[in-house]
Amino acid sequence: MMSDHDSIEGRAAGGDDFETWFDQNFDVDVDVDGVPAPRSRRRNGVGDTLIADEDLTIAESAAQAPEADDWDDEPEAVAAPLAQRAGARIIRRPKAWWDAPWSTERIVKLIVTASSLIITTWIMARIVHFAPVPFAGDNDLIFDETTPTGGDMGAHVWAPAFLRDHFIGNGQISGWSMDWYGGLPLYRFYLVIPALAIIALDSLPFISYGVAFKLVAMSGLVTFPAACWAFGRLAAFRHPLPELFAFAGLTFLLDESFQIYGGNVLSTMAGEYSFSIALTLAVLGLGLLANGLRTGKYRVWAAVVISLAMVSHGIVLIFVAFSAAILCLVWIDKTRIVFAVTTGITTLLLSLWWVGPFLFGHEFMTDMKYGFRPSGATDSFWDMFFPLTPALDIIITSLAVIGFASFVLRRQLTGTALGLICLFFVAGVYFTRDSLPVIGLLWNPRLLPFVYLTRYFLMVAGAYELVRWLIGMGREHLASRERSLGESASAYAVVGVSILLVFGWMYEVLPFDGKVVEAEGEAPVYAWGPLRKNATSGRAVADGWSRYNWQGYEGRPSYPAYHDLVTTMEGLGEERGCGRALWENNSANSEYGTTMSLMLLPHWTDGCIGSMEGLFFEATASTNYHFITAAAVSESSSNPVRQLRYTNNDAEIGVRHMQDLGVRYLMVRTDAAKAEAAVNDELDFVAVSGTWEIYEVRDSNIVEALDVAPVVVDPSSDDDWYKPGDDRERNLEIGTSWFQNRETWPAIPVDEGPDEWQRVTASIVQDQRIE
Repeated sequence: MMSDHDSIEGRAAGGDDFETWFDQNFDVDVDVDGVPAPRSRRRNGVGDTLIADEDLTIAESAAQAPEADDWDDEPEAVAAPLAQRAGARIIRRPKAWWDAPWSTERIVKLIVTASSLIITTWIMARIVHFAPVPFAGDNDLIFDETTPTGGDMGAHVWAPAFLRDHFIGNGQISGWSMDWYGGLPLYRFYLVIPALAIIALDSLPFISYGVAFKLVAMSGLVTFPAACWAFGRLAAFRHPLPELFAFAGLTFLLDESFQIYGGNVLSTMAGEYSFSIALTLAVLGLGLLANGLRTGKYRVWAAVVISLAMVSHGIVLIFVAFSAAILCLVWIDKTRIVFAVTTGITTLLLSLWWVGPFLFGHEFMTDMKYGFRPSGATDSFWDMFFPLTPALDIIITSLAVIGFASFVLRRQLTGTALGLICLFFVAGVYFTRDSLPVIGLLWNPRLLPFVYLTRYFLMVAGAYELVRWLIGMGREHLASRERSLGESASAYAVVGVSILLVFGWMYEVLPFDGKVVEAEGEAPVYAWGPLRKNATSGRAVADGWSRYNWQGYEGRPSYPAYHDLVTTMEGLGEERGCGRALWENNSANSEYGTTMSLMLLPHWTDGCIGSMEGLFFEATASTNYHFITAAAVSESSSNPVRQLRYTNNDAEIGVRHMQDLGVRYLMVRTDAAKAEAAVNDELDFVAVSGTWEIYEVRDSNIVEALDVAPVVVDPSSDDDWYKPGDDRERNLEIGTSWFQNRETWPAIPVDEGPDEWQRVTASIVQDQRIE
């Protein structure tokens, strides 16, 4: 039986893979008239690497060469203009593709491919409200002049703008900012590629910053189905599997079983837009790598695209690095090992500018101690791996098993690698319960999207094989027999339409549907023929989330109140002086568009009023100290860092911490926090804006001289709370001990210092220890 990855090599010109056949058998040069001039090529054995024809010996070549004296009689060749030659190279492939014979098979396959890409891309464009055409009406929100909000995305607005205004002009793509946390290394431990794309679009005179941000933020979603198709096409999966991979990508994007892990629409709208961009690049890069392992081509392209994926999001870096390794191991032989190694080295070198500092500087980051899943008596690994309804989970997983088995039986190496990648990340979710070794910083559910994505790829392959088998069984065909074009197209249609029906049901947009009342007094439920939703099912929300985000701060009903608050703070900066602001952490802040809306204080005030809270929690060492302080001035703070001791709503403690952190302004909105602030002698009431009261903190300076020299904590005195080599945990324990219990320390503790500084020992106070 012919394997999938071999069968494509034997296709004739004019078939589905004409471009592949053309590139592999001809090296097209362009003469002075711009006419393609094919030159014979041949294969190089197992690796399918293309080499120039070397049938002529050196002696024969010399014998056929003209004598030197004859050269003077030859007319001098005239090179075509550069623009003409460049234009000829651009159009040669489209022209060759168009000129190839238009057989029935080719037309049908083109219709299948076009329908797949158009349908999946159109659906995603509708979901994210992207309609860049004149007749779109009010369907488009991307080009509205608004500032995006929603979840973390509403705060991500600050960082690319700061990069544009303060770094790019100095030739930097990272540096120090005082706008968040009282100082952080911006883009030192976070990914800068998507931000650079936003800045590039913003530089165009007809695109505003908000529009540029939205275009980049949604770009990974809209292009993902096409990237999945390109992966299948580059990896030489049989038609129409690449087209079905586009539907698999759509299924992954619209999966609403998770909201913050990354990759799907909900996660992207929650702020993980860098993840979706990186994942799109990763899928395309793996397709290029698979093609290179098969043909010897695209070494540089594969390295460039994979490295871009790696430096666009750290979690996707884990996915693409291990997936590429598995893919290479499945394909590896004596010929391909050189391609794999050289591509890997090139990828590493292209990524080291960010990966190197991240890996070797992680001890300066904050571990948020997210814990792990499963957590609690009601959670389990079963719930993690099978988050949908039981019926859907059974169907999806069963089809995925069939797809994996079919790839193995057909010796489709890239398909087999997909199954192994899925199993690898299933194991990864389990074995990273305690985060990554040495580095930490990983919450194990963040690996689940890669399990879901590869399972959806396997699912559509299994569904296609099952439908083909049923069609063939009806016609008494053997399972091993290659199906006709009509059978393949029919199987594609059945699988594609089935997926669309599921999403039509989720979004309640099926034809001939409606709402029905099951019983008197009950709310109407969605119905399609005899099928009924139950009263609690509801409608899918991905398009609603994107609408909420793109309407922006300006589209919220509370925007006037938000604008007044920002203007009040800007006025205080001009009147009383710029400085850091600590605002009460409260869920009511979401009325402005996101609970993180006040992280944009430095964005709106041109850096005059800094926000003590920001994103990039892991990227600064002061994160823990900020959240301890925020809890002390808030009625009900989120307290996101685990294993810290928080004291809620105690202005006396909060003022002391704010003075340590150099906070100038305190902003409170709940009655409980206002009552605490009003009776504290070190807080001066300075302004009110709507529900907010604003105080100025006395004796709060950014820089203060020490009255007593620091004390060096002797590392040999560390008790069992310290694991040798874990300096980050040691410094957190000592630092928070001083920050919250200063009376127990003779002076501020440090890790090292001159010999004249006092040395002290430190150990746990056992009767106060909390496990």
